[in-house]
Amino acid sequence: MARAFISAPIPAQVVVELRRLNRSQPEVQWANPDQWTVTLQFLGHCDIGVIEESFLQIRGTSSTAVLGPRISLLGRTNLVVPVRGLTDLAHQVQTSVEPHESLKNQLSFVGHLTLGRLKDANRAKLEGTPVSGSFVVTELELVQSVLGAGGPTHTTVNRLSLSPQFDYANRPHF
Repeated sequence: MARAFISAPIPAQVVVELRRLNRSQPEVQWANPDQWTVTLQFLGHCDIGVIEESFLQIRGTSSTAVLGPRISLLGRTNLVVPVRGLTDLAHQVQTSVEPHESLKNQLSFVGHLTLGRLKDANRAKLEGTPVSGSFVVTELELVQSVLGAGGPTHTTVNRLSLSPQFDYANRPHF
């Protein structure tokens, strides 16, 4: 059994911008920027083959993710960049994998990108820092997560392209 999640990958340009943040506070266990994602559905311990079958059946639509407005804490220890605009996509994902046993007692979706976790601090220096930007989520990733001494290691199992958004402003007029 593996831990897994379905996520929206973060575009390279967004990663470049977020890497500019001062992530030097030693009381924060910083997440590896190469593993930054927006998790749409966490699956806990699961049979990755069964989840992959459900994953490939997702019929989602691309969505615009909006970062910010400020870096904040999610819970007591998770330092995050809030991400708005993906609630409908997260619902489409959850509906596709809903029968899975690991989804019992799941928390509601809260869009975020985890920068790090507080270890020995009451406050992160970055908390409250303004962050802005947006990107279009055009694909999903099924990711296997293995916990290790140095933190989790993520491996992308499969990718799935999303249907494009319909652009009402630029639709043809007859």
